[in-house]
This record gives sequence, structure tokens and C-alpha cells, in this order.
Amino acid sequence: MKFSIVTPVYNLQDFISETIESVLSQQGDFEIEYIVVDDGSQDSSAHIAQTYAQKVLGGSYPTACTKISMRVIQQENTGMYEAINRGFAQCSGDIYAWINADDLYQPGAFAAMARVFTHYPDIQWLKGICSSIDTSGMLLEPGACYTYKQHWLALGIYGQESYFVQQDSVFWRAALWRKVAPMPKHYRSAADYWLWIQMARHAPLWSVNVPISFFRKREGQISKGVAKYKKEQWETRPRRSLTAWGARIFFTPESRLGKPFEKFFLWAYPLLFGRQVYIEMVGGAPVKKVAQSYIC
Repeated sequence: MKFSIVTPVYNLQDFISETIESVLSQQGDFEIEYIVVDDGSQDSSAHIAQTYAQKVLGGSYPTACTKISMRVIQQENTGMYEAINRGFAQCSGDIYAWINADDLYQPGAFAAMARVFTHYPDIQWLKGICSSIDTSGMLLEPGACYTYKQHWLALGIYGQESYFVQQDSVFWRAALWRKVAPMPKHYRSAADYWLWIQMARHAPLWSVNVPISFFRKREGQISKGVAKYKKEQWETRPRRSLTAWGARIFFTPESRLGKPFEKFFLWAYPLLFGRQVYIEMVGGAPVKKVAQSYIC
């Protein structure tokens, strides 16, 4: 199995080394094709990435998987999603994902995903657990394994009326990407939201109860531009369906009341919306299990 990973970067010299190393250090029986797309950085981001690429090419960077290739593409400042599209256009692997230049993959992430994709050849895309860290890499909030209904994804409910699909913990087959790509290049904030809607029209998203990534919270990141993100969401999904209204009625008080009332909502969810199947690792092997609520 071959993973094709893309990292878009723009002026993130303080974090990109950690991101690159989290990709190159993955251990297992698979190949990694890694493409960093520099979107016109004015700091040393591109130089740092090129240094790693030269080490990989020269064989001086230690590898813990079957094979690694890495290259850096440079473009003028045309936007993150155009950078991602350009990276994937040059990929040749079986499994695709992108990791932003301030986020990290956890050790064992690729090995876990490879096991699931190999064991279940019908599964087209997977999501693991994403936790959040601060600028120094300290854990802010441990993640959870959330489940996702296919028709809710296709209606754009997740990220609007319900919890998000955290992009950095999602992997998908190359064939699924080719069905929906490219992402709209004029988007600056919510092309991932667009992507999940398109993918859900072809296949369900399976949740895997395994730690996969760290999302780094910091000042100035695109995800903090709430107004722009919402505007692009409504461009993608111009109206709210009856199903979306039902989810909104349920999850709005759930998000506002918080932890003291969490058990009630976890109990009520399967009664209102039914149960879903997710994937658990049992003795290192992926096994399908029934989730008791929207958290595995």
C-alpha cells in the first residue's frame, strides 16, 4: 500500500519541521509519497522542506517504512486549497490525505489506516481521532471517536448543526478523490466541508477508534475565520433541510449545556437517530462494532 500525503504551507517555518517528521517517521509495511506545496512563503518554510527532501532523496534520512519519496512544489500565493489540488494532481498512491504545516500525525497512524483499508477493501474513506495541542505541542484537549451518518454528511450537517469532521484525521482512497476532485480553488476556508459533502454522495465515512492526529491551535490560522468559513459553507449548502433542523434542535443545547449534561445527550441520541457501526482495533486487527451513541 502506498500513502500519498500533501502538506500545503505558507509562512509556517516554526512548525513545518515537526509536521514533516510526523509524516516521515511513520512505521509499517507501506510506502509514503510526500509532497509539500509551498504557497509563496516569505519565510524559510520552503527551504526547510527542501532540506528534508534532499535528505530523503540522498538516503540520509532514516526511514521506518518500506519506501519514502518526498518533493517540494513551489507556487505563487494562490491559496491553500489550490496548493492541495496541485499536490494531489501529482500523486500516485493508493491512499490520500493532507496534513497542514502546523498539525501532526501521531505515531502508528498510517499503520492503523493501512490495516483497516486492507482488511475492508470496500471502505472508501476513514476518520480517526484528532486531539488538539497548543503552539508548544502541549495537549489541550484529547479527542474522541465520533460517528458520522452518510446522509447527514451529504446534507452538510456536520460542521453546521453538529460536530465537525476534523480534516487532519481523514484518509481516503485515490479512486474516491478522482470522483470528486478538484476542490473549488476560490474557497479559502471551507473547501474541506465541500469535499466531505461530495465524498458522502459516493460512500460512507467510517470512524476508527485510534489516535491519528494533533490539530494545533494558534493565532492567525484559517480555521479561526468563522465568518468566512460560514459564508463558504452556505455557498456549498444554500439551505437547511428538515433533517438538519432536527440535528440543530438536538445539538444546540448539547453544545451549550456542556459536560454536566453530556451523559443525557449520549443516552438520547440513539433513541432519536439510531446507532451506527464503527471500527475498533482488537489485538491489532480491525473489527466492526456497534456504537452506543454518537461517540464510539
